[in-house]
Amino acid sequence: MEPSKTGLDIAELARSAGVSSRTIRYYGELGLIRPEGRGAGGRRRYGPDALERLRFIARLKSLGLT
Repeated sequence: MEPSKTGLDIAELARSAGVSSRTIRYYGELGLIRPEGRGAGGRRRYGPDALERLRFIARLKSLGLT
């Protein structure tokens, strides 16, 4: 699933990247990814850069980096 014009919520991003929502929140706390803004109901919305960054982190982890 690719992001729409309004971005992905945390559940959609997690599903697309193959990680848990908890992982996304943790990476957010570390400053590795940031939401583009908030959608209806105050839900975090993430753009294509967040999905690409999560995929990059997964590649680094597959190479043995922590």
